[in-house]
Amino acid sequence: MSYIPGISPARSWRHLKPLDIILALCGLAFVLWFLIRAAAVTQHHWDWAALTPYLFSHDAAGHWQAGALPRGLLTTLRVGAWSMLLALFSGGLVGILSAHQRGFAALPAVIYVNALRNTPPLVLLFLVFFFAGSFFNDALLRVSAMARALPPAAQGLFSALLAPPDQLDRMVAAVLTLGLYEGAYVAEIVRAGLESVPKSQWEASAGQGMSPWQQYRHVILPQAARLMTPPLVSQTISTFKETTLASIISLPELTFQSLEIMAVTRMTFELWLTTAALYLIISYAWAGLGHRLERRRRWQPLE
Repeated sequence: MSYIPGISPARSWRHLKPLDIILALCGLAFVLWFLIRAAAVTQHHWDWAALTPYLFSHDAAGHWQAGALPRGLLTTLRVGAWSMLLALFSGGLVGILSAHQRGFAALPAVIYVNALRNTPPLVLLFLVFFFAGSFFNDALLRVSAMARALPPAAQGLFSALLAPPDQLDRMVAAVLTLGLYEGAYVAEIVRAGLESVPKSQWEASAGQGMSPWQQYRHVILPQAARLMTPPLVSQTISTFKETTLASIISLPELTFQSLEIMAVTRMTFELWLTTAALYLIISYAWAGLGHRLERRRRWQPLE
């Protein structure tokens, strides 16, 4: 029987076929050829040591301190985490309310999803930052002033969880943009997951005298969650990758810090390979977490 990806059991190295070995060798040969050719064409002198001060360094007292790249990575994690929380809240709410709705009842959700999904996220970021930001400018200024008046320890906690006071407006704009934009995709994932639960499950739970909230909590959501987990993990990875848009409004996340370092040092290959590796680590970590969540559930066909 032929191997079907995603359905057939995984094959170990001992069960590889000659064609598998040939394809692996061809891929390895292509990678080696590309690296040798790239080195010959660019004639780049690799200097990884020049990147070290931007990863970690010593302060005047001899203590270790994070460089620009780790600080940018932390900002990326903050933006991605808050954006995904907003996306899960807004998208989950819209998805639950629009499930099994048709016609005029589904119109608000349709407008929300189509308007955001069909708007380029960069344009949406400019709209939020330059136009919508003016509505919250006074409130953000008051919050920034309150944060500056906090004790040093509390101010450090505020900066670690949210953003430094002088970056609060850009942080809010980035989180609102990514949260609402990704929320449109999350809404469709949630709606499709809920509507994929067979109608018999709704009827059976209603026949047990459950209220709509009890139906969702004990019967519908557990079944829909196992179907929604893979696309939600994929959407989370996309959210963290799209935090690069925040560099356009000078929020010092990972991409912005890399651009600043490149402007000062003129490093390209070492810098951007390191930056790409950091983004890869984030994505791989979320993919691994999603894989563990999938394995903890019993993936049996719905009836």
